[in-house]
Amino acid sequence: MKKALIDTVTWLAAFDGGKALIWHNEGFDDQPNLKLVETLGIDNPPDRDQGEDRPGRFPDPAHGRSAVSETDFHQQAKARFVDDVVEYLNKACAEKKFDRLVVMAPARALGEARSQFSDALAECLIEDPVDVTNEPVDKIEKRLAGLLTG
Repeated sequence: MKKALIDTVTWLAAFDGGKALIWHNEGFDDQPNLKLVETLGIDNPPDRDQGEDRPGRFPDPAHGRSAVSETDFHQQAKARFVDDVVEYLNKACAEKKFDRLVVMAPARALGEARSQFSDALAECLIEDPVDVTNEPVDKIEKRLAGLLTG
């Protein structure tokens, strides 16, 4: 038997490559009341502050020497952070902490996360490709109401 909509536990996860905010909606679909469950973040300085050496070079018989592309440590840290957020959400879903999850994240972060969502999480997921991690909660609540009632 499916839960009545009024009994549905809804979480909202807003994240980008360095910050994640996870809320529980204690209100209704048309009048959300978000309460913070978890804040996650990383210290990710610019790539120039993380790498020490120039990209490597190797002998190339056709051209003399060729360069190896530089590793973007900043972007790698962002991708690892998104992996950690998805792992947290998959675990919370497996523990049945929510019935429905709304994810608000920039398209790039959402694309990185999507392939890692568990089947159970994917079934209860509502996606919104937007970055709201630095917006006030009242604006996020209005956006959430539009998603849930629209």
